Amino acid sequence: MLQSRPFWLLQNRWIRILGVAFVMHILAFIDRNNIAMAIPAMRSSLGLSAASIGFASGSLYLTYIIMQVPAGRLAETWSAKKLILISAILWGLASLSTAFVRTGSELLMNRLFMGLVEGAETVTLIILVRSWFTRAERARALSVILISLPLASVTSSLISGFILERLGWQWMFVIEAVPTLIWAGVWQVAICDRPEQAAWLPRAVQSNLVARLREEEREIKPLPGHWTRAMLHPAVVLLAINNLLFLTGNLGVVLWLPSVLKETGMSITKVGTLTAMTYVAGAVMMVMCSASSDYFQERKWHVIGLNLLAGVFLLLVPKSGHAAVFWTVVCFTFINGLLYGRFAVFWALPSEILPASGVGVGIGLINCVGSFGGFVGPFIFGYVRTQTNGFDLALTIAAVLLMLAGLMIMPIKALKSRGAQGIAVPCAPSIGHENELRRL
Repeated sequence: MLQSRPFWLLQNRWIRILGVAFVMHILAFIDRNNIAMAIPAMRSSLGLSAASIGFASGSLYLTYIIMQVPAGRLAETWSAKKLILISAILWGLASLSTAFVRTGSELLMNRLFMGLVEGAETVTLIILVRSWFTRAERARALSVILISLPLASVTSSLISGFILERLGWQWMFVIEAVPTLIWAGVWQVAICDRPEQAAWLPRAVQSNLVARLREEEREIKPLPGHWTRAMLHPAVVLLAINNLLFLTGNLGVVLWLPSVLKETGMSITKVGTLTAMTYVAGAVMMVMCSASSDYFQERKWHVIGLNLLAGVFLLLVPKSGHAAVFWTVVCFTFINGLLYGRFAVFWALPSEILPASGVGVGIGLINCVGSFGGFVGPFIFGYVRTQTNGFDLALTIAAVLLMLAGLMIMPIKALKSRGAQGIAVPCAPSIGHENELRRL
């Protein structure tokens, strides 16, 4: 029995598919964001101004946004596996080549290319999960991948800082790019686009899983007309607006959180420790919320509730007057927990609204629109901080945006009752099928 266990692990899609995707998502995060740690050293070495290196670093999101809808379409009509394989090799090489930039123009081109080739990763992983996991499993499956975000936020800065201190910024980019290139080979061997292609799955488990996924797909009404109509689906539009409002508030809070805590009078060491604690809370909440969402087979009200509660806690922070340090830390621990708890549940929604022929484009549009929050949120926080000499108003604005985001998706159920496509009601699987799926 013990000798067969490693082989059994390779046949378990929760370990094989999600484990490999989890590592890939962490590597993508590190390669995309490690420049933040290197900026002070790069400015000194290359003689660049804060404005020029800031613009070059942020330019990644210009091409990142452009890639969302094309990547979603390619993943659904061609191959999610091949798309990520090619993307991983290219973004690994792009990250490595950052070590050799010498001018602001070279850095700008490097970051634009990085955004172009790495922009396909998140959307494609969400589509891969849809192809491998049933509706009753999808939020938990997404949480396994997306939990890498708070975990990577804690670990990547430690790794980058260790390399920077000992070897310099050029070697940081080289060393941190190598694992991506190696993991691309693991991805090629381990991943299949769909269960029916997986020779490593036991025959009975494979047939039951494929039958269940096809049954669920039949419950979703096909999109009429051209595939681009998925972008005009009323629920997709509402989810896109929700994502924009949410990420504007969320990314503003995430970027400026250390500064908010620092203004309470904490030392920078305590700020770093407490910031890390809020990300741990985010990881815990992501697991709990996704499990709850799958158990109750409910997505929309989970997302609404998490948005509203995060907004309430943000409104409570300014009332502490930044004098009650303990209360400020407690509030932000809950806030980050609620913000991260929303991610996996939210990304399970489009898969239950759109058929396979339109889900990639829909997810791409939702992520594309939401990504503008990466520009808007940090800018709003910074501008309001400058104008008011404090964060109270900025936190209030973020709270309002989060609560509006939650309210924005309330009509989705009403759309279904008026005859538009809504979230398909999950069918009750046979006991035999469910027992087989639990063995995966």
